Amino acid sequence: MDQKITEYQNSTFDYNTFLQQHSVKPDNLSWKCPADLLNFQSTNELEPLDDIIGQPRAIEAIELGAKIKSKGYNIFVSGLTGTGRSTAVKSILSKIATETPEVFDYCYVNNFQNSDFPHLIMLEGGKGNIFAKAMSGAIAEIRERLPKTFEEDEHANKKREFIANFQQQENMLMTELEELLTKNGCMRTKVEGEADEIPQEIIVLKINDTPTDIDELDTLVENGTITFEKSKEYESLLLNVRNDYFNTYRYRKLKLVQDLKNNILAMNNSVAGGIINSVFEQYLQDFTIQSVTDYIAEVKKHILENLKYFVPDDIVSDEDAKLDEEMGKEFFNQYEVNVVLDNSATKSVPIIVENNPTYSNLFGTIDRTYDNRGFWKTDFTKIKSGALLRADNGFLIVNALELFIEPEVWNTLKRILLYDNLEIQAYDPYFQVTQLHLKPEPIKINVKVIIIGGLSLYRTLYHYEKEFKKIFKINAQFDYEGERTDEMLGYFARFITKISQKEQITPFSPDGVAAVLEWAVKHAGTKDSITLKFSDITDVLREAAFFADGHKSPLVTRENVNEALARREYRNNMTDEKLKQYILKGITLIDTDGERIGQINGLTIMDTGLFDFGKPARITAIVTAGNSGVINIEREAEMSGSIHNKAVLILSGILRRLFAQKKAMNLTASLSFEQNYGGIDGDSATAAEIYVILSALAELPIKQNIAITGSVNQLGDVQPIGGVNEKIKGFYEICKERGLTGTQGVLIPIQNVNDLMLDSNLIEDVTAGKFHIYSFSKLEEGLSIMTGMEAGELDEDGNYPENSVLGIAMQKIEELRKVDKDDIFEKLLGRRKRPAKKKLKN
Repeated sequence: MDQKITEYQNSTFDYNTFLQQHSVKPDNLSWKCPADLLNFQSTNELEPLDDIIGQPRAIEAIELGAKIKSKGYNIFVSGLTGTGRSTAVKSILSKIATETPEVFDYCYVNNFQNSDFPHLIMLEGGKGNIFAKAMSGAIAEIRERLPKTFEEDEHANKKREFIANFQQQENMLMTELEELLTKNGCMRTKVEGEADEIPQEIIVLKINDTPTDIDELDTLVENGTITFEKSKEYESLLLNVRNDYFNTYRYRKLKLVQDLKNNILAMNNSVAGGIINSVFEQYLQDFTIQSVTDYIAEVKKHILENLKYFVPDDIVSDEDAKLDEEMGKEFFNQYEVNVVLDNSATKSVPIIVENNPTYSNLFGTIDRTYDNRGFWKTDFTKIKSGALLRADNGFLIVNALELFIEPEVWNTLKRILLYDNLEIQAYDPYFQVTQLHLKPEPIKINVKVIIIGGLSLYRTLYHYEKEFKKIFKINAQFDYEGERTDEMLGYFARFITKISQKEQITPFSPDGVAAVLEWAVKHAGTKDSITLKFSDITDVLREAAFFADGHKSPLVTRENVNEALARREYRNNMTDEKLKQYILKGITLIDTDGERIGQINGLTIMDTGLFDFGKPARITAIVTAGNSGVINIEREAEMSGSIHNKAVLILSGILRRLFAQKKAMNLTASLSFEQNYGGIDGDSATAAEIYVILSALAELPIKQNIAITGSVNQLGDVQPIGGVNEKIKGFYEICKERGLTGTQGVLIPIQNVNDLMLDSNLIEDVTAGKFHIYSFSKLEEGLSIMTGMEAGELDEDGNYPENSVLGIAMQKIEELRKVDKDDIFEKLLGRRKRPAKKKLKN
């Protein structure tokens, strides 16, 4: 093999020229904002941005969904957090919802027929509280006027006439009763009860002018006052008299009392009815809709049936007239009007944002309290509305993930949007057993719901929720990046003006704006785009202004922005620094110079949340004879993600394309990310993995001073990867700490050259030739850069040049194929000999 390398070194391949051809020019390492685009001295000179930029697709979708009145055109707004979705939605809706809306007030009133089913009254917007106050005023006036009216002379005289007639008939009845008792030798007397009991009147015998009850007759017989036969006559006589009294005279007296009550009640109803009608006509003459008319009729009837609560009855017994104080208070609550939605202050179409969409906050609830017996109680006055009702005839904005935190919220929302009926109910999953059965009349609502969430959640709901596509027909997709045009850069400068004025932070200078724009382009991941994550941009503005204020600078300059970004990186790069120190101390093994067979420096990226960083990773391979193909050690240890597993399978396809066009390939290659303890995923190491396998196969060393990243397909085409700037920086920092030799660098896919937005110190070292960035588009190009040898191409006979990397690898495969054949032959020969040995034993 050494002879072949020496022969190759004498070939015509010029490695240094090849490197120069694939070097990335310094002009392509970053993008600087042109100074002529920023023709101002301070952002205060610019007009603040009021428009939504970079989201034409989303704007069109939201406007369409908001303007179409047909059922089901609710909107699901998808996109990354920080792209201004909530702000944009509210801004678009506020421009659409400029006309005076048709809104209503919703009131719940008592159902006097069945209080478990409160009635709904829908009134013109702003009329709900007026109606409630009118009802309250009417009941208060009725309570005041009725007692006074009943105390007037005319009414009092008529009442006294009824009472006098009652007393006259009662006296006549009592006279008749006395005659009956006298005739039968009986009399009335009172029997004392317990200390706190009222004496009871009973009928007894009158023997020798002495009141005698039945139980005393035996005593009279014993002492000879009367005979036994006479006692039986007395007993029979007394029982007959008592029977006549209870069945005739007592009944007639009760009828007299009832007639008196009825006469007084009829008189009271006649008088009260006129007063009630006049009061309601006075207070509620403006409310002529059918639901109010029906309700007032029920109220009038209920009042007349319960006049005793309005006018205490001083005619009947104290026991009948006594009112329980608590019941008296609760009684008049029946006439209240519960305005669950008041739109008196609504001047435009409602746009309601519910940041905490719990069941109660969204749909409303029914409050409850304990009574003095320890039981739950509630009524129609405890019904409360939620955000959905407040958004009636308007828009409701909610966060998607919040809808799934509390059970039943999502299912209830779906049901309401499907049928447009809102049923307000109490929701308490921890109190399933209840005595409450209140079922308010449903509300017919008309509301557009805008859900803000991620695209993955939208796709999940679309495919697995059968009703979802019926009720959310619009998907407004927010982009996370926009095209970097001069017009877009101007919008961003005005956005900076808007934030500085809105939050009263220090304005920015032109070079300060340029630094922010360059960061926004870098944040997008490519020089042709700019990030639309405005929340991230706003954070940079705030932090840069903070450092400018610390330096007492009148404007935020490039230095302030760079300082803010540097301090942000410092605050969040602890993991990055720890891993870097492991490499520099030799704990994590990474070579940055020399060559080695079966070992290569791949480039990885790690995400800690706010901060992404890159680090080199040692990838090794061992190739031996066998038929197992490529063994992914990470996969065997269950530390490999699905994308990385796919990439390793692609390696097998590449090897077959290169070496198994005519003959089967027999080898076993094991592949490993060394000192990887946290798992790995992605396909950006495909190029590094195929190169390290070829190195191990051909026994040719890989250059350790060059790290590589890139995805490769089965045809050998190099594909772009993500996080190229972070990956380059990760390897550069290690080389910088150890000392730059002028030969170190990284190899990246040619498509990623346009994504380069490198730090200024790295650009300076690349420009000075201390560090290098190379690009490649085909697998063979990268193979030459990593080995310093020509990769080799197939000739017409299907062979590679003997002194090329692939030619040497092909020779090695032939050797492995021969080893494999010999092994198979020996196994077959051994199988043939075994029966003979067994035969000899026999």
